[in-house]
Amino acid sequence: MKSLLAFELNKIFRQKSIYVVYVVLLGLVMISLSAQYVVGESVSYKDWEGELTSEKYTQAEAAHDELMKNWNENRPRIEDMRKQGVYEQIAVAKRLDETNNMSINYLRSHLTEIEKQTFEYRKDALHLRMLENVNVNKLYYHKAPAEMIDFVRTFGTMLTGALLLIGLAPIFSNEYMTGMDQLQLSTRHGRRKGIHAKIAAALIYTAFVIVVWGVFNLVQRIFVYGDGGWSAPLQQLFQYRYSPYDFDMLTYIFIQLGIHALGAVGFALLVLLISAWCRHTILSILVSGAIFSLPIAIVVFFKIDLGMYENILDFTYTNVMRVSDLFDRFEVLNLFGYPVLYAYAAIVVMAVLSIAAMRLLLYTMKRREVA
Repeated sequence: MKSLLAFELNKIFRQKSIYVVYVVLLGLVMISLSAQYVVGESVSYKDWEGELTSEKYTQAEAAHDELMKNWNENRPRIEDMRKQGVYEQIAVAKRLDETNNMSINYLRSHLTEIEKQTFEYRKDALHLRMLENVNVNKLYYHKAPAEMIDFVRTFGTMLTGALLLIGLAPIFSNEYMTGMDQLQLSTRHGRRKGIHAKIAAALIYTAFVIVVWGVFNLVQRIFVYGDGGWSAPLQQLFQYRYSPYDFDMLTYIFIQLGIHALGAVGFALLVLLISAWCRHTILSILVSGAIFSLPIAIVVFFKIDLGMYENILDFTYTNVMRVSDLFDRFEVLNLFGYPVLYAYAAIVVMAVLSIAAMRLLLYTMKRREVA
């Protein structure tokens, strides 16, 4: 089995196109980020970092008012603009705390008006418990983790999808074109152990793809923005402002990468399955690529209104790999009267799809006959 695995890994990693595409895409990422060294920006946060109390809120408001008086009289300095950014972050935290408390009070009152042991009651009770654990009264200079989180949603998903297509789509298709499949299927290990080796190699390659851009993302952000801000609440990011999850940014990064990897594994197994069905590599790439890009095309380019079926898009390979839509708001599925959070549902869906793709792949190759 080890020799078969080494053989399959060699087939994948000897493709020069993988490294060319990786270098080109990471280069484009660097250009699009246009990252500049941020010198001294984090210093403006030092006096305010940590727990935000009512006293700190009052002090920040007074300091902001004083700054704006001088702002109108004199040309603002870079230092003053940075201070203003800090005060705005503190004001945002205060508004988020007020909004969170209003939602908690509304849910508490609403629960007294609806019948217990119903789906609506259980859903609101779950929402209430989650909001009661959220604490947004913290401030940190969180530019590095914030950019890391956004990278997964955008460039990370694009990199993973593109490299899985290029690296895995030829696995079976190339063998059909060269006749190698007949040789492998006729040998003692050509079927079941051979397929297992291909699956294992695909999973190792998937891990390689994610680890490489993950390390790039971490190093680049820390180099530019410093290594602080990991304890900042997730809600300080605009997209997650109404998220009910009590995560700091470091915790969310690990969860985000884990779910992204789960979606990537599912997509990798799908690419293998399509490659086993297609006799031409280009067709395998086109079909797999269409499945990957379709959710984005529907929402961004075609702007198709799916109505009640729109939530299905949240459980596609692409959206699960993006992760953000699973955590940026409170969304649940109704499972026999019990609420199931989208994040948990997505994990189950990816696990089921992965198992189904693997079983179909084994069945397909078992049924394939030697010519």
